[in-house]
Parts: sequence; C-alpha cells; structure tokens
Amino acid sequence: MVSSNSGVEGGSGYSFQRCCVVFLLFENYEELNIENYFICLEHHEDFLFAFLDENRHLKKIDTYQAKKSRDDWKTDDALCEIIGKMTMVGKELINDPHKKSDDYEHTLNFLTNRNVLLTSKKEAGFKQDKVKVQVSNRRKKYSDLTDKIKKNIEPKICQTILESTQLKNVHFQYIDFAQSYQSWQRQLRGLSGEHFGQEVNDHEAVISTLMRLLEDAEQTYNDDNKVLLSDLNKRVTKDKINETFHMFSESKKSFDFWRKYSEQISVQLQLKLPIRRRAQELLENCFDYFKDIQQVEYRKIYKFVETRTDIDEKHFSEADCIVDLYQCYQKDNQPRLESYMVAFAVIAAYVETRGTYV
Repeated sequence: MVSSNSGVEGGSGYSFQRCCVVFLLFENYEELNIENYFICLEHHEDFLFAFLDENRHLKKIDTYQAKKSRDDWKTDDALCEIIGKMTMVGKELINDPHKKSDDYEHTLNFLTNRNVLLTSKKEAGFKQDKVKVQVSNRRKKYSDLTDKIKKNIEPKICQTILESTQLKNVHFQYIDFAQSYQSWQRQLRGLSGEHFGQEVNDHEAVISTLMRLLEDAEQTYNDDNKVLLSDLNKRVTKDKINETFHMFSESKKSFDFWRKYSEQISVQLQLKLPIRRRAQELLENCFDYFKDIQQVEYRKIYKFVETRTDIDEKHFSEADCIVDLYQCYQKDNQPRLESYMVAFAVIAAYVETRGTYV
C-alpha cells in the first residue's frame, strides 16, 4: 500500500496543483465567499474543496485529480486508470468519519489544461460516439456520457480499483491554463489584478503568499499516517485566505496613508531617509507580525492603538494623531523594538483600526 504521506514526500513536483487551486480560488471567488469552506492538498486527492453547513458538518466535497500533459488525453488505459483511482477516492470520502449532513454529496473531478477526447470503440459500419472536453465545453459528467463510451471506459479499469457506484460522481473538467510555470505565474497575477485592481500594491506577492500557504499544508504530514478530513493541520481555511487578502488590501491603504503624511511624520519622529525608503516593506511586515502570536510586542502595539481612541479626540490632523500615539506608547511601555519599527507598527495599526485611507 502507498503511504498516505507519499505525495508530501514528492515535494516540489506539485506546483501545477497549487496553481490550479489559486486559479479556482479567483475564478470562483464570489461563489466561494458565501460558503464556509476549507482546502486540503495531498489529502485523499491532489486537492479538494470541502464545504461545511451551519453545524460544521460536511455538506459537499469537490475533489480534483489535476494533471498537466504535453498531449491531449484520449480514452486509453492511462486515463481509465486515473478514473478508477478517482472512484476509490469517492469510497474513501464516504468512509471518512468526519460528520456529514443528511444531504451530503461529492464530486470527483479530473482537471487538466489539455483537451480530453472520450470515445466509444470503433466499429465497422457504425459512427463512433465522441465527446470532447475543451475550452468551449469545459465540464462533462461521466453519467451524461453515452452507454457506448462508458462501455469503452469501464472494461479498461482494473476491477480491483473500480468502485462502480462512484462513477456517477466523476466529472471531466478543462482548465484554461497555460503550459509553463512562468506562464502560470503571469496568468495568476492577471487574475489577482482583475480581482483586486488597485486595492493591493503587489499582485506577485499575493500569489506567492497563497502558494506558500498551500505548500505549507501540502508538506504537512498526515497525523499518524492517516488521511482524515478532521485533521486541522492539513487545512487551508476560508478565514486564512480572506485574512491574507485583507492583509494586502490594508497594506495598500497604509502605504497610501504613509505617502500622504510621510513628510510630516518623518520629521516629527526623526525617521531618516534609509528607513523611509523601506516604508512599504516595513508596513507589510507589520501586518504579518500582527497575526503572529509569537510577535508579542507588535500585537501589544496593535491593541494599544485599537483601544486608545481617546487620543483621536485631541487632534485635527491624522499625522499629529500618529505622532501622539507613538509618543504615548514609547512613554508607557518602553518597547525593545527599534523606534522606527514602533512608528510603522503604529501607522499600520492606526490605518487598519480606524479604516483610514487616502
């Protein structure tokens, strides 16, 4: 039996799968955002999206066997073996002990960026049945195939891996995705740009951060070598993804705020030019640190700025308020951080907690 952690040990060979996850996140963002969901990688399948009901029971799972290929797919032994293994995943999902809703369902998706040609056997004197999954016909249910095509597929599946009751859940899906890693990156940056527009400064950073989140989950070993959907360490949650998006949009707001008031704040807080030139980087770091439970001082600064709204009442200028918050914090807490990092942490916390932007 193959170890449930064998995919983890494969490591860097799974970048296509992670890119597919990010692609689907952006492509289906509006639909996903109204659901409570989590993503798993190398856990039952290449990746899956699991959706929870109000009781946090599983109501739906979409699994994906994601394959890139130099050539189009055809109805041969290689594709049929993949279909067989997908049906086994369906059986595993049914047997997974995670609580499920009464109307629970799942789909088993073969996802690829190449055309998939599904055909019946060639018979003299008869027209061959054909279905092509491609850019103009992106999704096809196995159950909607003709009987002749099914009869060409099922005998080619090794019976020891075929769970025939799960064939109805199999889907073939085309993803309109490029062939090379560099092209994937450009395409994903474009999707980030379409989604966020001017709300973030660095779309490349958005993509790389999402990739890192997914990779961390992918490289986490299954607990006791068992594949369980209840394993929290294998999840990337909706909250974590939205937190990432929020961080980048707030970082953009804080940098816009900084550019507007930088001259006044820099003079009053004595921020030298080398530090001022690193403003964007330093502000982005603060949003990371605010969420890190080990960064006690940054979280303390955030809480201080969040609660000291009384200082706002004393000032007519945002910049003067920042300076006063900085000076009060330094006086009351004597932080160990460099003074310039306290200053940028105050700015970042002020923008996020006050909803202030240019």
